[in-house]
Amino acid sequence: MVCLLHPSISLAQSDAPETLQLPAEEVARLREILNRPIDPNSLNQTKEELYKLKDNAAWRLGDMVKREEVLREWAQTSNDGKWTLRDYLAGTEKRAEAYTIGKELIEVMKFPPSAARIRITLANNYIDDSNLKEAGKLLDQAEKIIKEEWRSVPLRGPNQFWMSRAEMEFHNIKALYLWRMSRWAESVQSSELAIRKGKEMVKNDALADERPRQFARNYLIFCHNILALTQMTSGQYANAEWSLREAYKLAKEFKFSDNQLIGVFNRYADLRNALGVSGEAKAYAEKSLALLAAQGYKPGSFNWVFANNKISLALTLAGQWKDALNQFELVDQEVSRLKTQSSQSRQPLLRGLVYMNNNKAADALKYLEPSFKWFEQNFGENHYQTAVAGGLYASALALSGQTQAARQRFEHAMRHITAPEVLTGDYAESAFQKAAKRFVFQTYLQLLSQTAAQSRPDAETLFELADFLNASSVQQALSDAAVRSGIDVPGLSDIIRKEQDAKGEMTSLLSYLSSQSGEGDARRMTPQVVEQMRVRLRELEAERRKYKDDIAQRFPDYFQLIQPRSPKPSDIAQLLKPDEIFVSVLPMDTETFVWGLNAQGEIHFHRWSMGDKQINVLVDRVRQTLDVAGYGTQAPAFDAAGSHQIYSGVLGPLEKMLAGKKHLILATSGPLAKLPLAVLVRNPYPAKAAPHYLIQDMAVSHVPTASGWLALKRFGKVAPSGRPLVAWGDPVFEVQQLASASAGSVASTPTPKRAVRSVLEPRTLPQGGLESGVMNFVDYAQLAPLPETRDEVMELAQIMGSLPDQDLFLGPKATRQSVLQHSSTGQLAQKQVVVFATHGLLAGDLPNLNQPALA
Repeated sequence: MVCLLHPSISLAQSDAPETLQLPAEEVARLREILNRPIDPNSLNQTKEELYKLKDNAAWRLGDMVKREEVLREWAQTSNDGKWTLRDYLAGTEKRAEAYTIGKELIEVMKFPPSAARIRITLANNYIDDSNLKEAGKLLDQAEKIIKEEWRSVPLRGPNQFWMSRAEMEFHNIKALYLWRMSRWAESVQSSELAIRKGKEMVKNDALADERPRQFARNYLIFCHNILALTQMTSGQYANAEWSLREAYKLAKEFKFSDNQLIGVFNRYADLRNALGVSGEAKAYAEKSLALLAAQGYKPGSFNWVFANNKISLALTLAGQWKDALNQFELVDQEVSRLKTQSSQSRQPLLRGLVYMNNNKAADALKYLEPSFKWFEQNFGENHYQTAVAGGLYASALALSGQTQAARQRFEHAMRHITAPEVLTGDYAESAFQKAAKRFVFQTYLQLLSQTAAQSRPDAETLFELADFLNASSVQQALSDAAVRSGIDVPGLSDIIRKEQDAKGEMTSLLSYLSSQSGEGDARRMTPQVVEQMRVRLRELEAERRKYKDDIAQRFPDYFQLIQPRSPKPSDIAQLLKPDEIFVSVLPMDTETFVWGLNAQGEIHFHRWSMGDKQINVLVDRVRQTLDVAGYGTQAPAFDAAGSHQIYSGVLGPLEKMLAGKKHLILATSGPLAKLPLAVLVRNPYPAKAAPHYLIQDMAVSHVPTASGWLALKRFGKVAPSGRPLVAWGDPVFEVQQLASASAGSVASTPTPKRAVRSVLEPRTLPQGGLESGVMNFVDYAQLAPLPETRDEVMELAQIMGSLPDQDLFLGPKATRQSVLQHSSTGQLAQKQVVVFATHGLLAGDLPNLNQPALA
């Protein structure tokens, strides 16, 4: 469920670098207006104007207590006052009253822009409360008014302003509605259209009064907020950040204060949580809370709970479990005191995770058991979201000492959490769901590890689960690419589109149902509606099974690409040579799980007592003594002790299996993927002795997952092509370099100070919050050019007899788009050798990179 602060109630990092404040003289002027008495004997028009002035003053000052007093007086005299009161109440604990007033206003508003706008406004509240059916009806009515009644409005005075404002609001809330329906591409388009309409409105707002002009401009900022939401859902995080920065920039241009930016700060908190920057997320949510408190919103109110939930999530994602527990206790206390009628404070799955990490498994069960049963009843026992809820429930059982019951529940949950369709993006995962899934895996792995040394089935199950956890993000990208490539395949494209349409409808129904979890609020969803949704979900699931069966029969290679199964140890063993060993490593929060597997099918399993955060510190320490090119005599000595510590934890217990082996294949992600494992030191040695590196004894191959290695081995069995080579090299990263490359002067591009093949140092990346104007993303233009790679690929082409004009893509031609185009036309598959001569990236080289990649 998403809840949005309505812009007319103040769109709302304690350590943010900048705060927008009103000048002291402006504060004094507004305070004088707010305190000015209204003569009861004055003309109604005079009263109306003064109420508008007083409301605008209270809004700009952020004095919501005084504002409600003014609005209740004003609502007695006019519909404008009643409307404004309605909008304010929608964000307080008096939301039910706001609905009542809104329905009354629909009956009396006849001016077409006003008639459309009141329906749009009420639709927004229904979307917040997950009543998409009523929201859709109101939006349809508003669209009909815009299409059929606009022509009757005279284009004089402020009428053009009001029509543009109504269209801006319509497209904005339509975007939000489409977003809730999982029609994300359409949602982004509608949101962008809302902003275009808003900019047209600003051009025409000179004829409008000051108060509606201020509120309309504030709504334009709200539109940027919704655009950021739709972009985040589509994975366009950089675009979302730009949208929020544009909103902040507009606020400065419009001379607004932070009081009008609560919604923007909350959305930025969402963005930082999504990117894993939980510290910044918490800071911005706290800033929103401080502003709400200053405006007079009571602790325990709808908006207060909404902002606090972002803090709870940030603390959870940061692993600050005690603080997260204290946060929930605070919310419970204030909601109980205020008797708030909202489900926002329950958060059963989030609470359960927090309670379990505070050794309160019994308390977690009180939330997780009914929540799991709700998902089971509404989604079905085999659905992915039911499986995650069931996994959390199983974790609470395990931590409560109910081992047998936990094991049964885990087995059922894991069958559906690890189903092939989960890897293919059928179910979009939030940051919390990823954290919850990781906790479920960790708890189950710990349970199985107690018997894995004596039980081969348990050891094999552990191996498969570990590979699934490592494979999720990799397979998601592969599946997305496969779907895109299949769109143009005759016969396959129609099936894909039908299957994707069914998937989208399922997602919207599931999103609606999810928002009702644990509600107990009869007005939200009747049993009849629930049953209709269940029936439709079953129909859609049957349709999708039919489509997938059709794809599997007619296009088996494509189906295996999008829905692979997790490999078993025996699958790996069959493809290993006698002198090879396969090692899978899975770092978790408190410990690391390691499996060794040889060609005879023998499995060795052990646990290393270091968790991923500890390993990350150790790996970074070793990496700092490796990334020394360009330091000369000032280079630090290699951290052989740290390297040996890693070897001892990961490979030390596998010494017997390593004996006589010539090739080590190691599958891992996360912190260990940041280190070239060939430099691991096998023996502790005296200070003056030379270290003995792993690479001196055997070749070392690093792969992200076991399933990825299997795919590579099977691909290697494909008959070779008769066409020799295609290569990309000497890529252009910087704009000025691109200009010189286009002029044919790539070779003369100035070399950076450290002329080595190194990417950006993450520690030197520009940092900045929402207000700083600095994007918190990598400036890829700072990547060092690689002119020597041009010579390398040209020499390779000569050796292999390739045609440079056709087979080499150099300088400005070495682009991602050229690779995709080469693949889509089938040319890439015809080559024996494919070369990418560019920066090879390890996990950690760039932000959010946890697998090897190419720049």
